Amino acid sequence: MATSVNGNGRTVGVTLQRPNDTNVYTAGDVMSDSTSVPTILTFPNAFGPNPSGFCILNQLVVIDSASQATKPDLELWLFDTAPAAQNDNAAFAPTDLELVTASGAGFIARILIPSTSWSVGTATVGAGGNCINDLQNLGIPITNRVSTAGLFGHVVVRNAYTPVAQEQFTFRLKLLD
Repeated sequence: MATSVNGNGRTVGVTLQRPNDTNVYTAGDVMSDSTSVPTILTFPNAFGPNPSGFCILNQLVVIDSASQATKPDLELWLFDTAPAAQNDNAAFAPTDLELVTASGAGFIARILIPSTSWSVGTATVGAGGNCINDLQNLGIPITNRVSTAGLFGHVVVRNAYTPVAQEQFTFRLKLLD
């Protein structure tokens, strides 16, 4: 059966606000909203009016509310079944079941957000600045295997990154039906 894209699209997003600390991340650490009671990133209505459908992840825009001298190397891991939330600054450790459930659902895609592709908005270094990472023409096909409307995500840091306290990262997925 062939799958087609009909040209309809939507943008879904979520903002992650880091904890009120500046603890340095090391490669492989999770970036989340809490060191003790984290929540999973949720992209509501990613599949629009047809939650059992198909879409193409065409673009990812990431907006950082700060502009550190050393930008983060990040990965956004997407799932169609919500994995367990993980504490901020802990080693990323998805389970086998989170990656592939018995029904075949689980992990969908890993999107690299390299430190070299950040563009500075406000040039002030630190909390007074901001920057953006705009990854286009991704072309990642996503089939909803669980018939829920949303996608779920983890952010993993892949370099030594010193954050700003309560730094916010906004993730916007641009999807085509």
